[in-house]
Amino acid sequence: MKVNATLRQPNNGIYKTIVILWLSLSVGSIVLAAISWTELSRQMASARQMAESQQKLDAILKSLLDSETGARGYVITGNPVFLQPYQIAVTNLSVQFGQLIELVQHDPALLQHIGDLQAEAELSLESQRLILAARNQSFTNAAALVASREAKHIMDNVRRQVNAIYNLQSNLRSDIREQVRDQLMRASLTSLIAGTLGLIAGIFAFWLSRLTLQHQKRERDLIEAKLKAERSNREKTMFLANMSHEIRTPMNAILGFSELLQADLKTPKHRQYLQSIRTSADSLMQLINDILDMSKIETGMMELRPEPTDLHEICDFLHMLFSEPTAKKGLKLKCHVAEDLPHALLLDRIRLRQILINLVGNAIKFTDSGGVEVRVLWEKPPANSGLTLIIEIQDTGVGIPKDRLDAIFKPFVQSGAHLEKEKQGTGLGLSIVKRLTEIMGGTVTVASVIGQGSAFHLRFTDVSISARLPASEKKTSPAEINFNTLRQATLLIVDDNQTNCQLIAGIFEGSHHRLVFGFSGEEAVAKARELKPDILLLDVRMPGMSGNEALQQIRKIPGLEFLPVIAVTASSLMDEEKVLREQFSGYVRKPFSKRELFNELADFLPENSQDGTDGQPNGAEQNDVSPAMDGAVPKELITQLRQLLVEPWPSIRDSVAVNESKIFAQGLEGLGLRWQCRPLMAYAQKILNDAENYAVTDLEKHLGEFSVLVEQLEQNVKA
Repeated sequence: MKVNATLRQPNNGIYKTIVILWLSLSVGSIVLAAISWTELSRQMASARQMAESQQKLDAILKSLLDSETGARGYVITGNPVFLQPYQIAVTNLSVQFGQLIELVQHDPALLQHIGDLQAEAELSLESQRLILAARNQSFTNAAALVASREAKHIMDNVRRQVNAIYNLQSNLRSDIREQVRDQLMRASLTSLIAGTLGLIAGIFAFWLSRLTLQHQKRERDLIEAKLKAERSNREKTMFLANMSHEIRTPMNAILGFSELLQADLKTPKHRQYLQSIRTSADSLMQLINDILDMSKIETGMMELRPEPTDLHEICDFLHMLFSEPTAKKGLKLKCHVAEDLPHALLLDRIRLRQILINLVGNAIKFTDSGGVEVRVLWEKPPANSGLTLIIEIQDTGVGIPKDRLDAIFKPFVQSGAHLEKEKQGTGLGLSIVKRLTEIMGGTVTVASVIGQGSAFHLRFTDVSISARLPASEKKTSPAEINFNTLRQATLLIVDDNQTNCQLIAGIFEGSHHRLVFGFSGEEAVAKARELKPDILLLDVRMPGMSGNEALQQIRKIPGLEFLPVIAVTASSLMDEEKVLREQFSGYVRKPFSKRELFNELADFLPENSQDGTDGQPNGAEQNDVSPAMDGAVPKELITQLRQLLVEPWPSIRDSVAVNESKIFAQGLEGLGLRWQCRPLMAYAQKILNDAENYAVTDLEKHLGEFSVLVEQLEQNVKA
């Protein structure tokens, strides 16, 4: 299902670019903010250390001043109380200097001044210690030391060092304040940027989530629409299948009884009426088939079945099919096939014939004078490839307007050049032609001139040449069909539609076959168990027990495991047909003709022989396998027969499988023909006869006699 461009998924590349850009900016702003705040924290820590160092410096200066004052007071008064500040300073100064040095250890200039200050402080304490010692000796000595101004000089140096340190700290504090102010501004700015980006990212994320939700909703809607369309297609297919079944069932009676009446009516008027009925029925069936074909093509259920196809026979078929309508209109239908065209091309013969029937039928319908010509050509292929098949259909009809040449291949569209004639059709023919041609790997084109005619050109490339010859298309006329040529048999016909039963009874009227009818699946099982018929024609769709269910029950009845059961159905679904062909022994689709029913029965009933032995070959009833030997048997033949005794004869003998027995017998017949061994050919014919008649008991018996035959043949081996 096609999706509108506006509903397509947004460009993932743009999304990725935007998300990567947003993440980069966000991470960058966060890193920048972190750096700024880290630097700010470092500067503030430095400021705190500076304040602490100043406090320590003030404490050191106070201790020195207190110790000097105390020493002087003790010199003057001799009172020991004044010695306490000195003693405290001696005890604490070293600790205080250690703490101060630890705080400023990262600043070499301050560290240098503090070292000088510590040296002056130690000198001051030493000077005070000498004064106190002199005071203990005599007041005069102490007073002399004090008067010498050495102690004052030391304290002046201490004050200068402290002032120098204060100046350095003041400058540092100014620098730190400036840096803190800058870092604070930078941190604020980065925080603002990060916040703005976060806000933008939030808005973008919200928009992106909304967009994603909308996209998911559109995807859900598309999925639901697709599922709905698929459901609709399935329902349409089932409706068409049911409609086909319901229409084909009465059409089977209409066409069948018309075929039976054709030989009985003598009055020309009645024959004309009957012909009108058949023509109308054929037209209705064509319409049904067109609608079903379009449905199969649209749902992808149309399957090709390539088989060896002869274009010469298809042209003969077109001549036969359209001879009457062309004669009525006084037209000439010509069909030329290239003489050197291979006679067996691997194509879907049914679909190719359908394409040509549509094109030729259209050409005849829109041509009032002149004729229609079909030309089949081919181009030699390059090495290791198939040939190119070219088919041209040209008429001298009304023509198609140029603006309608493309539209005519669309369903239910017509050219509009001849409205009266177009009313007779559905407008599906050319659409089916185009679709089928494309499915078969070909192309179709058209050229036309109003009033002069149209030419359709089909081209199929890479068409393989088949090694097998095609089956002949030529069939005998219904008058030549004689069911008495088939061996006399008991036929059980089960169909819930009594009209269909009456039709089959009419088809077999006057034949030597015995017909027994049933009208339900339950009757099919009961009568099959009772009668043991030779063949069962079983309708598939019946109320109650269906044909498939009846078949399963019949296969469980002893002796009916290999009963030929032919499915009779009006279904047109290819999948259902495939399943039915696998389950049932044969398959007939309504409406069926007398010829189609005869051909299907002929696969299970052998033809009567010339001598009237009803299909039994001479000597077929012999229980003795001993043949009349007509000469020595080649040793090579015995060797091959001995190999067959090892494989596959034992498994075929034990399983008594009909198909495998046929293959085994055909192989024996081939060996008999090759070595001109009539006993072996007679034995092979006996096995084939048992298998074709589903005579399981005889088949089992005769299969078991193969080893005896080999031993008898071995006695006549050439020396």
